[in-house]
Amino acid sequence: MTTPVPDASTSDSESVALAELAGEGASPPLQKSELKRLRKAELKEQRRLQAKEQRQQKKKAQKQRKQELRQEHLESMSATERAEFLEKEREAGRERKAAIEATLDYSFHHGRPRIVINCSFSDTMDVRELTSLAKQVQLSYTQARDSNSKAQLHIMSLHSQNPVIHSLEKQGMKSWKLHLHEESVWDVFATEAREGRLVVLTPDAEEELLEVLEEEVYVVGGIVDRSVKKMQSRAQAVDQGATKLRKLPLKRFGPTGCCPVLNIDCVVRILCEWLKGDGSWQPVFERCLPPRRVGDRAVLSKRQRRTQRALERAGQATPVDDDG
Repeated sequence: MTTPVPDASTSDSESVALAELAGEGASPPLQKSELKRLRKAELKEQRRLQAKEQRQQKKKAQKQRKQELRQEHLESMSATERAEFLEKEREAGRERKAAIEATLDYSFHHGRPRIVINCSFSDTMDVRELTSLAKQVQLSYTQARDSNSKAQLHIMSLHSQNPVIHSLEKQGMKSWKLHLHEESVWDVFATEAREGRLVVLTPDAEEELLEVLEEEVYVVGGIVDRSVKKMQSRAQAVDQGATKLRKLPLKRFGPTGCCPVLNIDCVVRILCEWLKGDGSWQPVFERCLPPRRVGDRAVLSKRQRRTQRALERAGQATPVDDDG
């Protein structure tokens, strides 16, 4: 095929990249705009992998340093002190594990409210999105477990044809103490839906969720950020006859510029934290919302975000003003 000829606005490096992406014998020929889009996607993926590698290295270094400090502490003790210290550590670990198991057992059999993750959207996702979905479900489980939540967790639509099952198993699903269902949320909780106790959480709802009640069932859509399609969870709920659709009161009680679309684990954590609190939403949002969902950065323009990322990659990040 004929490689598109760069115009005057295309840099030499871009021209080389376009030529490389064009390749030999590709069919059908790609337009220059499409080649640029592919190059942009390639660079984005490279940055993602680099950031992931940096996070892993940082985590590894922190773990190594923690081990070194612990070893230094042990070496400063006498043999008797060391033996007593290690035995106390083991005993504390046993007590902690027993407490977690007791909470999990109670939640599994008697926990309320019931929090349901609706995984019926998986067939529209690619492999990376399925991996992200599985990780968010795993985080939902561990956060509920580690916070000693009395909520009862359910994962729905895990039939044999659901492509997310493999990703969930890689995250350790078979060892989780929660309720797994092949059936859909609409089949399993049909009675609750008829009685008006099934609450579908969606950022596209018109009404806000004012409180979390133990007798209700809360449905969280199993949709990851990369595959967000407006009205997707709302459309399914309306189609199934759901009458109680609610959104988290982020606009009223959340920080300025907070994005209404949250990760699954973040929504689950918010519900669990609200149950432990005094009924106030603001402190719950302050504890649970990740930094990327709050503050000035969430309301920056596209151009400002690009500038900020470029500065960060160059190691000279500075705040970007709203009117910049």
